[in-house]
Amino acid sequence: MTGAPQGNRGYKRSWKNLLINKRYQLRFTLFMVGLSTVLMGGLGFWVMRVANDTTEVAKANVLGRDCHEDKISPFEGEHEEEELEPEDLEDPPAVPMKLDPAGKAPAPAPDEPDGDEAGSGSAAPKRKIDVILDDMEVPVPPPVPPTIAKVNPNFGVEIIEYHQCQMSIPASLEQLERGRIQILLVLIASGLILVFGLAVYGIKMTHKVAGPLFKVGLYLAKMRDGRLDKVYNLRKGDQLVDFYEHFKVAHAGVVKMQKDDIERAKAVIAAAEAAGAGDHAAVGELRAMVAKKEKSLD
Repeated sequence: MTGAPQGNRGYKRSWKNLLINKRYQLRFTLFMVGLSTVLMGGLGFWVMRVANDTTEVAKANVLGRDCHEDKISPFEGEHEEEELEPEDLEDPPAVPMKLDPAGKAPAPAPDEPDGDEAGSGSAAPKRKIDVILDDMEVPVPPPVPPTIAKVNPNFGVEIIEYHQCQMSIPASLEQLERGRIQILLVLIASGLILVFGLAVYGIKMTHKVAGPLFKVGLYLAKMRDGRLDKVYNLRKGDQLVDFYEHFKVAHAGVVKMQKDDIERAKAVIAAAEAAGAGDHAAVGELRAMVAKKEKSLD
């Protein structure tokens, strides 16, 4: 099947003509963007809900962190003290109390008179108490053994670790909050990138469909006006290639019909001129039709 001459114009895509069919392209693109926005919003809401719950649980664990303050002591253990062994101490000897031969304790020495009493020359008689004891020894109880506290050699390290634990709590809370905000920002950025990418992809993809349809519409409009221009090939990457090939074949058939009509009209005109009827009105109409058809093929 003979077709019209095919051109090889190197049409390039441009951002200026991406929206060839705005109604079709924008409706399709907005549908994709809207659907993706709804899905991304639902997914983001679920992710943030899980992230918020996880962050709250992690914060509660951090706030409940035990820095073992009650276990810090300058002494080893629970203030343990080292007691001396009983054998390390000698029992003090019993202190004997000496008695006089009569079995009486020695009487205490008389008190010295006061200054006033000495000066007055009259001293009040004092009562004497005699203590009678058996001939025995009175033991003195042993003293309580002294204790020695053991110093904790890791006391300084435990103090440092305790303060480090206390200072790490605000930092951990801040880090958890920062992680939650990062998740939110990643979701927002991903959603914007997805929406923008789908919008660009939708316009470019629909342009590959709208482009061939637009070209076919232009050729049909020219055919309606009596112009049969050359049908050029589609650009690389365009869709509807099979449909466009069928249109090219149909266009080539119309062009061939026009050329056949021109040839037949010229043959009739030549026969009329040979018969001497070249000035007939019908022959004039044939000449005008041939000129019009030839012009439509230019």
